[in-house]
Amino acid sequence: MNEAACNVILNLINLAVRMMPIFVCLEPKKKNRENIAAVSVYLWVIMVSLQSLFHIREPVFLFVQGIFSCLFFLLLLIFFNGELLKKVFLYISAWLFAVLSMSLNEFAATVLGKSIFLSYSQICVIVSFLSACGFYIFVRYWLRTMTGQLFIQLSRRSHLLLASYPAISLAISLFGTSTIFSRESLERRGFEDVVFYLAFCTMILVLYVMILDGTLEAVTRKKTEEELIFARQLIGKQRDHYNQLLEHGEELRIIRHDFRHHIHALLHMDKDQQRKYLLDLNKELDTSKEQNYCENPAVNQVLQEYGARCQENHIEFVASLDISAHIPIDDLTLCIVMGNLLENSMEACLKLKENRFIHLQARWMQDHLMMLAENSYNGQVKESGGRLLSSKQDGGLGLISVRRILNRPGDDFDVCFNDTTFTAMVTIMDRSSI
Repeated sequence: MNEAACNVILNLINLAVRMMPIFVCLEPKKKNRENIAAVSVYLWVIMVSLQSLFHIREPVFLFVQGIFSCLFFLLLLIFFNGELLKKVFLYISAWLFAVLSMSLNEFAATVLGKSIFLSYSQICVIVSFLSACGFYIFVRYWLRTMTGQLFIQLSRRSHLLLASYPAISLAISLFGTSTIFSRESLERRGFEDVVFYLAFCTMILVLYVMILDGTLEAVTRKKTEEELIFARQLIGKQRDHYNQLLEHGEELRIIRHDFRHHIHALLHMDKDQQRKYLLDLNKELDTSKEQNYCENPAVNQVLQEYGARCQENHIEFVASLDISAHIPIDDLTLCIVMGNLLENSMEACLKLKENRFIHLQARWMQDHLMMLAENSYNGQVKESGGRLLSSKQDGGLGLISVRRILNRPGDDFDVCFNDTTFTAMVTIMDRSSI
């Protein structure tokens, strides 16, 4: 295999490495990975043909490669689903690995070139192929899961910070590859400098893994802390609810005990006195009556609390829920989602002087729960990058908590709004099979 063929294969492997994270981690919009790959190879063939036919100088060809990289990223941007920053992160990460792989090729070819019968280019092809196989395993079994979890739970600002590390590392690596680790530099520089740069490249990869792993660990810990806080609040509410049940039970026991006394008193009253006495007695019985919104005890407690708060603040509260006591979704997930939606609705309604309302609906649909929460609001919504921002000074955690807990396949959270009504729509998949 001559040097020209080796260069073609090296460029093809480099293209495959750049395509790999996008193709493995994201889904195409029209399920046509083969067509996208064909177009990508077509662009690559044009680039290589230009260099071969017109003998383009190296600086000019690097510029052509830059244009090709932009066109290739635009292609991936159009034909694959996913957030823009996630695509940027994956593409820059792939480009970073491709550049580091080139450095490894140069190092391996320089070290092994004098001890084995293979040529410099042939060694580069073998090392590049092996590193591409290792990169596929890395992407398929680690990076795919890691990015899927991180980009669901992190904010847009965090996405930018996450993408900054591979971008900075790529710039440093490109500079190093064109200066310290070029083939000419390797032939005239000391072996110590080469080892230092190789160690530096290894450090970049290790830090890449550590940053992603550490970020996911911090996000998971934060999510666990939020769930623990909410669970403690839920336990506190259950304790208060139990105490209220005891108090109401005692009141009912006293009422039943005094029933004969009530009858005796009514027998000695005129009609007006009897009417007033019965109205007072009916009011006393109503105070011990609880609203039952659904069959699920935990959800019912949350709704009873917010129903009482709405009544105190003159907010129309209507809840129509089909949630059984044995729904295949854990109580913590249900209460976190419903509690945060109702809390946000309450805060929005309290900013209004009139026309306050909260309407909540939930229905179990075969293998998922559909939830719809509507509330009146003042028409002011803060957005950034397509995401809603809280109006609280501390940033608020309500919508973030909902997004974080809805992280299973099929879960969905979406909002829509007009000038007067804000609507949140939630889909929670069956958790029993997970």
